[in-house]
Amino acid sequence: MKLRFFSLLAICLATFSSGMASADGGGHKQVMPDENIIGISLLASIVAYFMISKVSKFSLNNEDKLAFSLVVFTFVVHAILGIDDLKLLAGAAGFLAFGVAFFVMEIPFVEKSKTMFSYLLIIYTLAIIIFYLYQHPDLTKNGSYDSVGILTKISEIGIIALTLRKLN
Repeated sequence: MKLRFFSLLAICLATFSSGMASADGGGHKQVMPDENIIGISLLASIVAYFMISKVSKFSLNNEDKLAFSLVVFTFVVHAILGIDDLKLLAGAAGFLAFGVAFFVMEIPFVEKSKTMFSYLLIIYTLAIIIFYLYQHPDLTKNGSYDSVGILTKISEIGIIALTLRKLN
């Protein structure tokens, strides 16, 4: 129980103490280096993969754990960058809600309509990807490739693929 509490506390502190992050270079705030955002998100994702079976109400296989860790990666990136951008924070809230509903808690109305909510997750994730590509059609930010954005989109494509696989 103590390990679970300290792991969750470490993830929360790492995510919310990074007030220097900005989505598109900000201007008025110093930007957290992409490597830090990727590192924090990757660490949270790895911890989530190994800890989800301890907190989940479901019996999860390895694909479910992988899908959850991708959701956590995407959530953490959006939460860090969302400190300075409300659209990204809304994206983080959506991935948090889907992650909890699909992998952590048994919510009766979600369980009754699991297929519909799976399609909703796919549509939501596709909308996030499309919005990103609209904002960054050449996949760059400030003249160089947006490594955080590209890795997050790869993670989101993984979420879609694993959700589709679960549906079939």
